[in-house]
Amino acid sequence: MGHKLLCLLLFCCVIFSSSLFATEEVRIAVASNFLIPLKSLAKTFTDQTGIPVYISNGASGMLYAKIKRGAPYDIFFSADVNRPLLLEQEGLVEKGSRFTYVIGRLVAWSPNEKKVSANLFKLSPTDPALRYLAIANPKTAPYGMASVAVLKHYGLYESLMSQEKIALGESVGKAYQYTVTGNAQIGLVSKSYVLNSKNPVKGEIFDIPHNIYPLLEQQAVVIKGRNNSAVIKFLTFFRTPFVQQQIQSFGYDVSFSQKGR
Repeated sequence: MGHKLLCLLLFCCVIFSSSLFATEEVRIAVASNFLIPLKSLAKTFTDQTGIPVYISNGASGMLYAKIKRGAPYDIFFSADVNRPLLLEQEGLVEKGSRFTYVIGRLVAWSPNEKKVSANLFKLSPTDPALRYLAIANPKTAPYGMASVAVLKHYGLYESLMSQEKIALGESVGKAYQYTVTGNAQIGLVSKSYVLNSKNPVKGEIFDIPHNIYPLLEQQAVVIKGRNNSAVIKFLTFFRTPFVQQQIQSFGYDVSFSQKGR
């Protein structure tokens, strides 16, 4: 009897000490286009609160699939409305947590405009200097779908496809990597990549009119059962005027609507 009581007391002590010393943390899955701003904001949040933020990035479709398989994320910042809406309909998010956090913008970027101009009006698919134009995969990335719409608008898509000059990245981040490394001469990428004040890019940036591609409304959700105190603190921080200004500096339009579409 005494031995059982001692074991019970030891077990209770372990549980109590574990909860006492448990540290708060936030785990976020983020679409690649928003990775750079989020990393900057997460650092500021951690500096202010001491709460670490762990970030995983990728194409929205891939992150959605991971969440469905039970990946341990607290918040999902998607590059579209559809994936957060699907998760909501599937009962995998906290009720009422879905909101629009930014409207994304797409640009064409050429690191070496003397070789190939980023101006899509002037781009010739038959130009021998143009080996590849990089875009995100339209099957998994909303920025990829937008890129296809842009290329079709300028009458470039079919010709580039027939000459096998379109390089598909699994995300817009991969499309940026193809371009920054010189494997592609032009990339259709999120404006946030070329407006990074801490790592400014060289070359030519062509602003693409936002009315020629699908609206890049980006929504976030809290995953079901993950609405803990650290998540609440992070989202409160995220909605502050300071953060809105920081996000705008990366080329996004900011809209904090708690209502889904």
